[in-house]
Amino acid sequence: MKIEELKNRILAQHHMLRALLVDISDVAQMAAEGDTSCEEVLRTSAHQLADELLRHMADEEQLLEALVREGYAPAAEHLADLQNNHLHQRTLIASFSTRIDGVQATRRLGEIIQAMTHAVVLDMDHEEGAIFGTQSLIPVATPMAYSA
Repeated sequence: MKIEELKNRILAQHHMLRALLVDISDVAQMAAEGDTSCEEVLRTSAHQLADELLRHMADEEQLLEALVREGYAPAAEHLADLQNNHLHQRTLIASFSTRIDGVQATRRLGEIIQAMTHAVVLDMDHEEGAIFGTQSLIPVATPMAYSA
């Protein structure tokens, strides 16, 4: 695998995740504004996001591991950093999943999910900059960072 292939695959996944984040963020905004009709869709979408993020992180690690096996030295540094970052992110995702199941107020649910979508976008931006020296291709703006 060539570095350009890796970059394109990861950026394509980030593009797909950003589209999902925009959709979820829009529904979360409606919930945060008090629209209770979207609560079930929002919870389901939030779990879908968590699943997609976990799948993406595993794929990223596998892609970088392949580069390391092929002798691409900078990938080894990035892999260790990425695995450490992903460990933290997996913990946050588990907390997020538990929290969205437990929160009862629709407005609060919307706020929590908005914060998570924002945090994910920031992490992807940072990751792209660290690995590829790029900025995100499709910015998504939401008002706050996720807190557990």
